[in-house]
Amino acid sequence: MYFSKKQQDFEEVIIENTVVFSCISDTCNGWMRKEFATDALLCPFCGNDMVEEVRELPRIK
Repeated sequence: MYFSKKQQDFEEVIIENTVVFSCISDTCNGWMRKEFATDALLCPFCGNDMVEEVRELPRIK
């Protein structure tokens, strides 16, 4: 059985500078957007401190 793929309407992805908190550990890749961060700025993966930085990320609606 074969299925055909229908043309889908895709929205343009808008990339913008976004403030994030990034884990200070060299062995951990943990980060989170500032608007989703908790008051306790500890990495949810390893428990280390996090620092503020700016990344180019897709805009969230």
